[in-house]
Amino acid sequence: MIAEDQIARIDSETSFVLAAPMRFCLLKCLCSILLALIFLEAGGCSGKAVKKKGAPAGSGDGDTKETLPAIDLDTAIPVDDGKIRVASPIGWTRSSRSKDYLVRFLPGPKKSYPSISVTVADPPNGFDAITDQNQQQFVDGIAAGLEGDFSKNGKSSLLKKPVGMQLGPHLGAAWAAPGTAKVSGLNEPIERWVYAVVIGGRMYTVEARAPKGKVDAAAKMAAKAVAGGLAVPTAEPVEPLEPAERPAVEPAEPDAESAKPETPAESN
Repeated sequence: MIAEDQIARIDSETSFVLAAPMRFCLLKCLCSILLALIFLEAGGCSGKAVKKKGAPAGSGDGDTKETLPAIDLDTAIPVDDGKIRVASPIGWTRSSRSKDYLVRFLPGPKKSYPSISVTVADPPNGFDAITDQNQQQFVDGIAAGLEGDFSKNGKSSLLKKPVGMQLGPHLGAAWAAPGTAKVSGLNEPIERWVYAVVIGGRMYTVEARAPKGKVDAAAKMAAKAVAGGLAVPTAEPVEPLEPAERPAVEPAEPDAESAKPETPAESN
């Protein structure tokens, strides 16, 4: 009997020893799950969004909900023979006309940069409009056109390669390129941040430019706002013309001769 009790006690101790690693693994798993839940909750409370790679072509810098600054619709003018309407960003002024652009805006009457200019050209591949289906082809066409001017020995000098972007209601493309401009008679390096859309078979390019390193975020956002605000001018409703009232015709006055009273003829 004593031997049987000892055998049972040994079996019980052996089972406890063998089960200990299993209990340790289970406890470790529970702790890992608990820590993961704590980190997830902390990340959700922080309000920081996780940045996803490979944003769709029309997202524009990976953000489909980008809020653009307002434009002043009261300043809108038709350009390109009335094919398009352009409005100024609020706080910017429109400069004098030039053959080099359709319209140009400056941040103030006494400031020459950064400037925002709007130009027009034929779109690559003859696009009439940019849609979800052809936006990438439009971007590829832009890239092919830029390659000849900004590529040497297989190396691109572009500051930013063309990417698809949503600009207000329009799908388009955006890129950045270096350039030169005369400042006080000298050629100085500049930066050109460009946003292009196609409306009615015409490619309108909105460009923010300034000396190298001087195109700030506000200028880029203002240029995007101008591109997003491009629209076909709407015809003003014409009020129907009411038929003119005919003036009442007054009876003609008798002439002087007929107005004289008749005198009886004298009898001999």
